Amino acid sequence: MDSLGKKISELCNQHYNQLPKKGKPATNQWTVLSAVVMEHSGIYTVITMATGTKCVGENQKCPHVVSDSHAEVLCLRLFRLFLLEDMMRCLRSEESFCLERGSGCHFVVKKNVYFHFYSSCVMCGDATISQTLPDPAENKIADNKGVGDKKRPATQATPPPQTKHVKLDETSRTGAKSLLLDDFQSDTLKNRSWRRTSVLRTKPGRGPVCLSLSCSDKLMKRQFLGIQGGLLSRFLSHPIRFSSFSIGGEFCLDSVKRALFDRLPDNTIVQPPVYKVEDIFVNSVSNCRSRCKDAEVQSTSSSILWLKRGEEFQHLASVKGKIQGATKSSSLTKTMLPVCRTAMFQRVCSLNSLLENGDSLSENIQKVPFKEDNFSEQYQLFKSKSWYSVKKQEFCGHFEGWNRKMSRLIFTSTESNDITKK
Repeated sequence: MDSLGKKISELCNQHYNQLPKKGKPATNQWTVLSAVVMEHSGIYTVITMATGTKCVGENQKCPHVVSDSHAEVLCLRLFRLFLLEDMMRCLRSEESFCLERGSGCHFVVKKNVYFHFYSSCVMCGDATISQTLPDPAENKIADNKGVGDKKRPATQATPPPQTKHVKLDETSRTGAKSLLLDDFQSDTLKNRSWRRTSVLRTKPGRGPVCLSLSCSDKLMKRQFLGIQGGLLSRFLSHPIRFSSFSIGGEFCLDSVKRALFDRLPDNTIVQPPVYKVEDIFVNSVSNCRSRCKDAEVQSTSSSILWLKRGEEFQHLASVKGKIQGATKSSSLTKTMLPVCRTAMFQRVCSLNSLLENGDSLSENIQKVPFKEDNFSEQYQLFKSKSWYSVKKQEFCGHFEGWNRKMSRLIFTSTESNDITKK
């Protein structure tokens, strides 16, 4: 285990153990922990952290609900919010964490600033599919006649005859369904599509139908297009990428590298190191089982979202893509997470208005003109006005299934009537 990976793992787990109990799993519940660590001139700081839970079903998807609540995805969304708020600090001439003003309306990452990703276990999808070489000792042919001069003692039990079938390579199975059309329609053990590597996959699990892609696919996409996302790429001249990955638990290192880097259309992108670290997360599935012994364990139903904000921080708990405790009668502002599409787009529109028009910084961010009825068109149009759209075309051209997936997930507000009432 590399010293940097161990350092990041210990830092993240110490930070998690110091968080309030709000949103944390019960004794018999497990979850996944992800975090982004910022390195600035040799000093490491946790800036975003999240724990994961199940995704919402397709019938519940809308712009103000976070559909993918896996820890890795929530952590990436929090990181974009961190960047967005850092841009606002630059505009206020306040001390920023990682960004500074560049030319025009662009921001640049400060020198000697790097970002590291941590996950308590391997991400779902292609990274979990590992192939191990066959054990030569198990592939020996059982014809041992005439071998050895000594007879076996009478007291020694006769070993069972060895089979002449050669053991093939074993493949770790994943519950994530392949997005290839044939596999998606009939993903059974018979066609063994679960053994295919380097293909796009949906989320695993037995919950409601969810077409969100696996964390392996999303992290691969972000490592290619940049972890800043499509909206913030308008304010950055270059993509931001992780400088290292630290992953806990048991997994195949080659499988993770294949899932995150080897599948990319552009092999000129520098591959960051991937560190295999010890599973020290107190709420991991393995530690939960060893702690509960014979008791039944289950995944948690809530997530933690933690974000560093200057000397302060924001700590939220979410359930089903909304703020924990929200009810149907609650107003939208009390149910909407700050990392959902609606909230993020409102903030980005405010930032864009400040940069282009020089409006007063005292303007309330929630008062930015925003039309809910054509949210999808505004959202996609905003992302198309940057270098990000060109890179995304290259990416989607390489992964044809991504376009097919996106055509199924063109989000429309299923609760638009409720929004207008609130």
